[in-house]
Amino acid sequence: MHLVRMSFSGVPPLTEPVAFRFDERVNVFIGPNASGKSVLLRLLADGVSETKDGSKRLIPHGQNPVVLHLCSDEVFDEFVEDPPTSGPLRFLSASADWIDAELRNRMPNPPAIYIGAVREGLPGISEQPSPEVFGATAAEVLAGPFSGSRTMCASFLLGKELWESERDDLPLYARVRLMDAVELADACSQRICAEVIRDAQSHNYIPGVDVRDWLAHYHADPNRIPILRLMGINTTDIRNFEYLPYDEQPSYSAYREDADSVPIYLGHASSGTAGVLLWLRWLALKMVHYYEFAEDWARKPAILLIDEIENHLHPTWQRRVIPALLEHFPGLQIFATTHSPFVVAGLKRGQVHLLQRNAEGVVTASTNERDVIGWTADEILRTMMGVEEPTDQLTVERAERLRQLRGKDALTAEEEEELNELRRQVNEDLLAKRGPLEAQEERFDKLMRDFLLSRQSDLAQEGG
Repeated sequence: MHLVRMSFSGVPPLTEPVAFRFDERVNVFIGPNASGKSVLLRLLADGVSETKDGSKRLIPHGQNPVVLHLCSDEVFDEFVEDPPTSGPLRFLSASADWIDAELRNRMPNPPAIYIGAVREGLPGISEQPSPEVFGATAAEVLAGPFSGSRTMCASFLLGKELWESERDDLPLYARVRLMDAVELADACSQRICAEVIRDAQSHNYIPGVDVRDWLAHYHADPNRIPILRLMGINTTDIRNFEYLPYDEQPSYSAYREDADSVPIYLGHASSGTAGVLLWLRWLALKMVHYYEFAEDWARKPAILLIDEIENHLHPTWQRRVIPALLEHFPGLQIFATTHSPFVVAGLKRGQVHLLQRNAEGVVTASTNERDVIGWTADEILRTMMGVEEPTDQLTVERAERLRQLRGKDALTAEEEEELNELRRQVNEDLLAKRGPLEAQEERFDKLMRDFLLSRQSDLAQEGG
């Protein structure tokens, strides 16, 4: 079950008709700011979500709500040519196992998980879930928008409801499935944040609590401790905890034997580490809950819509995020926006959708016709992202001015002096300092030496 095609118009800034054919696994939208990438995600989210999770960035509806008509791919062209409704063209098609083309019978939608560009509610030491969330059910929390506090609250409530439930219709191993979901999300996070996350399982613990004096400790009652303060991760990023307040220091309970593996509270991790752990856990919780703790829940279809997937991530982590998702959630169809060449690198033909905006503000769309495998960041920036000169702004402005002066038939004395000064500056910046060029020369020399050595070895073997 996956989305196949989309065609629509009349949704600013995508006012002219645009059409997309989607890859079954990965679809990444790139383009300048204000070209409609986030609007596309919201349209898709609203088109397939059974429940609306809300967004700060609303699509203007006016008098006529923006509605995407979901149909089978077999009748998509027929619907586009002869739309059953008046007004702007807005159609979305799905695979045959989603909608029966002959009976026009629509199956239940797979879960659609939307993660906005602003990762709200990342953990803070004083943060607590709001009262209305704290008194809600897990289903109500999961139906709302993603945030760090809602993720931890949903995890807590799901566990609480399962352990207290006497429902006969729940799978025998529903509790085990919930723990599997948390561990799978953490394993995917570890794959992305390998330099920081030490193992693939986060820990529920109470910061600062010493089990040797548990009953006397003023944090002894877990019900009085904010839910977010119960989560920690084993990390290679060991901090000097002596400078933390006592009630924020790591637990002295189960992890005291190995000082290097004491978990730190998630709120003390970087924004990138905390954000990845939480939105991946949100994804896993939504899926396992939607599929009612079925044994193969992680392999079932789901749609992830994530705005600016590279948020808070180092380029190395940006390069890993999509492969990690594909590895751990094989039924996932990903729709993401990005400004990072490291997210795009390695994608295949038909997986990158480029939005371009002309001087009149008209947005057009195209899809890559070649694999983006083996491309450098500079090549992606130049050919796909419109960054013709991927260097600092001052150098770009000097180079542009140089081109203007060289293109003139005759120069004034002032322009001649400016031209010479620009040449001097370029020579000084690009040649005298020699930082990037020197590094490239060293890399080239190493490659040549390695090649000659390997060739020398091959010749020796051929000569007996």
